[in-house]
Amino acid sequence: MNSIINNPILKRNQKCIVNTDLDGILAALIVHNFLDWQIVGFCDSAENIWLDSYKCKTLKEAVFIDMFVASKKIRCIDQHIVAFDEKASDKILRNPNKLNPNLLNTRCFKPDRLYYTKYPFGTVHFIIALLEKQGLDIELELSKKVIGHINLFDIFLRADDALLTSTFSNYVDNAEEWWKWLLDLSDKGKTTNSFCDYIKETRTSSTEKKTKGHKNGIADLLTSSPFYCTSPDGGYKGQGELGKNTLNQYVRTYIYFIAETACLKPFDLEFNLTPYSGKTLRCSYSSDTINTIKADPENFLFSYAFVRSSRRNNNFSYTLMPNSFKSLIG
Repeated sequence: MNSIINNPILKRNQKCIVNTDLDGILAALIVHNFLDWQIVGFCDSAENIWLDSYKCKTLKEAVFIDMFVASKKIRCIDQHIVAFDEKASDKILRNPNKLNPNLLNTRCFKPDRLYYTKYPFGTVHFIIALLEKQGLDIELELSKKVIGHINLFDIFLRADDALLTSTFSNYVDNAEEWWKWLLDLSDKGKTTNSFCDYIKETRTSSTEKKTKGHKNGIADLLTSSPFYCTSPDGGYKGQGELGKNTLNQYVRTYIYFIAETACLKPFDLEFNLTPYSGKTLRCSYSSDTINTIKADPENFLFSYAFVRSSRRNNNFSYTLMPNSFKSLIG
């Protein structure tokens, strides 16, 4: 595992393209503040990518955060199920351009017993553990009050519903195993340990109704004025929502709010963005799926993830980008 943790992706002064949701923005602020990374673009986990070509000429220069990119050349840190089986997992793991907890602690689409024990948290929690493994002190005022009974713990653990999943859900046992894994990964890092302690405290002293109330309270906060996020977990989907050449004012306000709340320095929000669009599709994965995708004369497979177990329909989500977009890969 150490060779993976010392992966060159985690070097200082990298460029990155981040997901627009709460998980992606928190992760962007962490790598910006503790590794001096520069944010050069955004993605929305679907068919839209925005890139500042003045800051980044090709995608090969950047690291995608919270989105898996199929190309072997492109670096990414994410937490989605991307391997069909253990053999495929091992193959992807050997690529130094991919970092994913489901590869480090093997979880795959098949067999189902592995899929059901997939990583259940945000990319930001994984990144914090990785940086603590490197010996960085991720100093966060997690007990800081944000609004009402909501504190910074709740904001960080709202990413991908980590708090609710870890306390009052059908996946508590799996979540507990993964927190132990993250704690070991982080070498008992202070912030990862604080997350674990807060979850234990919530599980014993709170109720499901109260915890869901915190979740809904954060969703109400982010989707209303002045942020107008288009999804309850934060973020903006669609070119018009994020902005075209520059970020919309409410997106700037949102990012500044998250940075100020976390007592972190906001990254530069001055962009000259070019939007790119493909199409996102879902299907039930079979042996013919990849051949069908490859047969498309106008598009290529850019991103994918197994989003449901093999027993459920529409378990494979993928994004196609037009062939003209290949020139940006480099």
